[in-house]
Amino acid sequence: MIEVDLAIVGAGLAGCALTHCLGRSGFAGRTLLIEAGRGPGGRASSRRHRGDPNWRLDHGAPALNFTAAPQGALAELLQPLLDQGVLVKEQRPLVWLDGEAQRIDGPPQGLSYAGAPAMASLAEALLAQAPERHQSVFGCRLRSLEYSSGRWQLANTERTELFAAQRLVLTGTLLAHPRSLAMLAWGEPPLRSAVPSGADPQLDAALQAIARIEASVRWNLMLALPAAEIRDLPRQILLNPAAQERWAIERLVLQPQSDGRLGLVVHGLDDGQSITPESQPVLLRHHEQRLRSALPEVLRAWPELQRALEQAESHGVMRWGAAVPTAGGLPPELQWCSKSAVGFAGDWIKGPGYGCGEGALRSAMALAEQLKLA
Repeated sequence: MIEVDLAIVGAGLAGCALTHCLGRSGFAGRTLLIEAGRGPGGRASSRRHRGDPNWRLDHGAPALNFTAAPQGALAELLQPLLDQGVLVKEQRPLVWLDGEAQRIDGPPQGLSYAGAPAMASLAEALLAQAPERHQSVFGCRLRSLEYSSGRWQLANTERTELFAAQRLVLTGTLLAHPRSLAMLAWGEPPLRSAVPSGADPQLDAALQAIARIEASVRWNLMLALPAAEIRDLPRQILLNPAAQERWAIERLVLQPQSDGRLGLVVHGLDDGQSITPESQPVLLRHHEQRLRSALPEVLRAWPELQRALEQAESHGVMRWGAAVPTAGGLPPELQWCSKSAVGFAGDWIKGPGYGCGEGALRSAMALAEQLKLA
């Protein structure tokens, strides 16, 4: 069993930023970061190709968006990333499509940055400045949480990895949200099982707020297109509501590669079919087929991209589910529940940048301050 002072679940932007902030502040406790994926990134993860070390494809969050130019502590957090070149300002435009695949004017473009060479580079750079006594565990999907005698105990699905911590932070909602019941066949959310109702009124209020957050499923198709000279290449093609209804696609993200090829990620919407371990392989094939068949129509405004589709190499479909922050979120006063020693961070914490990467960073910075005081 690994025993620490603080366990952080989830190595997305929020989890890595929290670890970074604690390290920068000289946090003296032992910290542990637990992640189900093979590396840091979370929804800002990047797909690597086993046979091509130069291939990087952002299959989740395509950019880091800001409501305004970063100031104060947020600017201090980001400046080293800018200096290292792992965070760069996006110069390519956003474009919008309507239900007839025609380019239209959309909302004004905000301030946007991208990770270099990929979005996961941001999480990796943040994690590089962890506390001195820090440990990261990847490829570990937690199954159970228990809290007794002022100590958290965590175990993976097979109970082959066991952890104990004085304090716990969740940077995603799965272990606290009712969506875990359908997705992972639990009787009730693990956090609710660990701390019974009434034991911590603050946590009760937090769980009620989390339960009101809507859950979303995306089926992201990843393609490698051959090298081609493509004029007026946007960084994202966003579909308006009519286009989303017609093709069940939210956006397309275009990511040039170092060898001249082009990575294309199609963010597909879910169609409501039940997802189980048995049905998932069939659903992955179904969504890959439907997304590929829709692309020639969607990309009518870019004939070069249409032609490149004929030689596109599929890197598969990535399914991910997450909270939808815009449908509700966690009030910041419930971000740390001291009686049960559990905290929350992520883009679903209300505040500046709520609902995007900026919110994930800000929530991590705010929680780091509370943990230092605690």
